Amino acid sequence: MSEVRDSEAGEKPSGVDPSAPHELAGAARVALEEFGRVQPSAIAELFLSARLRLTLEYEVSAGTFALSHGLEISAAARVWEGEQHGFAAGPVGSAREVRAVLESATRRLGTGARVPIPPAPVSAGPLPPWPPEPSMERARQQAEHIARTVVPHGVVVQALVLTRRTVWSALLRGGGAEGAHVESTEEAFLRCETSRGAVVDAVALPPDDDEASLVPLRERLTEAVSALEGPTEPADPALPLVLRPAVAAPLVAGLSWLLRGDVASATPALARAVGRKPFPSVLSVEDDPLHPLGTRRREVDDEGRPARGARLVDEGRLMGFLHSGETAARLGAEPNGRGLREGTSPPSPAAINLFIVPRGDALPANYTELTTRVETFTTMPRPGTVSLIAGGWEVRDGQRVRRIAPMELDLPLLETFRALRGVGADLTFFPTADGCGTPTLVLPPPRGG
Repeated sequence: MSEVRDSEAGEKPSGVDPSAPHELAGAARVALEEFGRVQPSAIAELFLSARLRLTLEYEVSAGTFALSHGLEISAAARVWEGEQHGFAAGPVGSAREVRAVLESATRRLGTGARVPIPPAPVSAGPLPPWPPEPSMERARQQAEHIARTVVPHGVVVQALVLTRRTVWSALLRGGGAEGAHVESTEEAFLRCETSRGAVVDAVALPPDDDEASLVPLRERLTEAVSALEGPTEPADPALPLVLRPAVAAPLVAGLSWLLRGDVASATPALARAVGRKPFPSVLSVEDDPLHPLGTRRREVDDEGRPARGARLVDEGRLMGFLHSGETAARLGAEPNGRGLREGTSPPSPAAINLFIVPRGDALPANYTELTTRVETFTTMPRPGTVSLIAGGWEVRDGQRVRRIAPMELDLPLLETFRALRGVGADLTFFPTADGCGTPTLVLPPPRGG
């Protein structure tokens, strides 16, 4: 018999007032109208964000649940006057606090990095309503079902966490222009014990409870137990590496970081490589905000620009970077709708559903197959280098012949992708890798073995 440990264990524990964001949006409109009358030569915008996070932790061995939740509403203001730009942000809960954020941005008007004025957002009608709150009973049932059907028999679950994030945002500009975005994501995270370290994996949960969404997670956990439990031998350093998606995912998350406009503007050699072919022809990279397998779905970014599909690497040729308005201006490029906000920060470039384009290249006859990644404290301890500990199999003539001990790999991003030999067809997106997707990747032997 399970029990719930929570200070508010009712069906709607968050106590969210669904009218609060809309009331603050009304206050923002009034503040912008007043600003326009006082400073007609300036342009101002307010970005309101309401973020609800709900986390359900299931203690599998004890059959108990712990629930935590919180709502954060913030406002960010940007003001332009001539060549000057001002920015301010902070939590808000009243009309007075919304006006104070706008006034603070006005006081901070100054020269500095060129921040272009984004085009006015195109309104799609009234601001959307606050999404319905999730059912706590449904979340408990989901957690129990995942523990019962996804985790291999005999495996100890150290943590099973269901997380639901709902973001409601509104972008309002002086003159009445406004746009809005609502996004809800639900994910299940598992941390399981093996004799050679912990394995952490996750899956995005669809709103319709489609059982098929759990199949990849079940298969990866089964593969992890198979790879990490049992006798092992050292890997043959002369064999090429085949990184299955679960192992390749942190590399692609690192590549996503490398292809951001702010990273490129701080790395002149990288910025100058646009139009050249620094990578092999097997590598193509896209960011598709509406990809059917992606973990996110967006049509506009947080600056009101359309978030269209972007081909960043085309058969080895670097085509461009992920850009906010500011980074695009720095590099003389066109913005591509990737100006996203994290909390109260200004818009910065970020991927939405970045992935390596699958190809289906043939595998070599003999190789080291890395199927499972053992948890590490961080996968990018140094900028530009991804560190992994991964286990798997030695494969000869297409057959697994022996289990190998987990290998420690330090992979410099640029050098690793320059050496890429092949790309599989098994594209998979991972919540644990910033939502990035990858197929199997084929690399040369480690350290030139």
